[in-house]
Amino acid sequence: MTESSSTRYKTARSIRIACGLLFILFSVCYLCFQSPLLEMLQKVLSEGQTTYSPQWGTWIITLILCLLQWGISAWMRLPERWHALTYIPSFLLLSFVTDVHKDIYEAVTLGRWIWLLPLSLLLFWLLSWGVRRLEMLLGDYRNQKGWSTLMPNLLTMYLLSVGCVSLGNTDELFHYEAAADAALLHGDYRKVTEIGAGSGRTSRELTVMRVYALSRMDSLPDRLFDYPLHDGTRGLLLDAGVATTWLRADSLYAYLGGTPRQGESITGYLRRLCYTDTGNHPVLDYYLCALLLRKELEVFVKELDYFCYVEEGLPKAYAEALYLYYRQRPSLKPPYDFADLEQAYEHYRKVSPEDRRHYWYYYDHTTIRYEK
Repeated sequence: MTESSSTRYKTARSIRIACGLLFILFSVCYLCFQSPLLEMLQKVLSEGQTTYSPQWGTWIITLILCLLQWGISAWMRLPERWHALTYIPSFLLLSFVTDVHKDIYEAVTLGRWIWLLPLSLLLFWLLSWGVRRLEMLLGDYRNQKGWSTLMPNLLTMYLLSVGCVSLGNTDELFHYEAAADAALLHGDYRKVTEIGAGSGRTSRELTVMRVYALSRMDSLPDRLFDYPLHDGTRGLLLDAGVATTWLRADSLYAYLGGTPRQGESITGYLRRLCYTDTGNHPVLDYYLCALLLRKELEVFVKELDYFCYVEEGLPKAYAEALYLYYRQRPSLKPPYDFADLEQAYEHYRKVSPEDRRHYWYYYDHTTIRYEK
């Protein structure tokens, strides 16, 4: 082998290794990020019969995509300057499997990929043909330095990575929902309460799953207002017959002890379960929290006195709502000493009025849009 041939061989090998390592690194990181979505997709496709393993799934998918690229590279035989283009089909498939949206719970369809995938592959073939023709017209670049050949490949890999991310689902809220849904499948209620806890955004589905997990942990009235809440009482339950999570409305109804009647409001449904023998123990916290979400303090105090012993040691949200009720009615005698609550409330008003981890903040800053 001549010195020139040896140099070209080393350059080609370096380009292939660099592109391969970059693709593997990107694929592993991206699939780990998308693992909650893929877990939900696996559940839906298998109708709950199988589960997705993030560790095994990540490496198996990456291996398949690498084998696909190897076959494309051997078939197309593109010049080394354009070697990174052989990763286009692999990036496309990676985008395809991670373009998962909330409608998968109703039906799994190809969506835009029914035309985007064949069109992209056609454009890839035309692009590959074009770059081969271009190399033939412009002459032999094999004697150029390796860096000038490597840079176009690195730039192409970067652009393909950006394109893959833009085509896949990167919606923050849906990722939180999918991760919470996956945690519920494994019975990890604590993890559900930690997902997206630092975010100021929420959705109905995410709120419902947090409420359910907190209830399972007997922490609902203590921690409900630690999170942003969705549209009053609508964040407590899902609508029957509409699948937007793997957690179904019927499962929540069974947990609470009964199903709503035709035209029954969420608050009315919870109240009925509390006043009949059909309701389970968790429904009382759901009902009292629903009254707090609707800011019905007078009804809340009446129901709290009916169902509970009103004394020190009440859950955080109940105690804060009770204090607020008696603060608004100074002529009434409080059921117990509110000295600690008064101090905490004054601290909230003067020092930390933006502290969202209080019922007081919810009461002061939230507009109720849903009145059922």
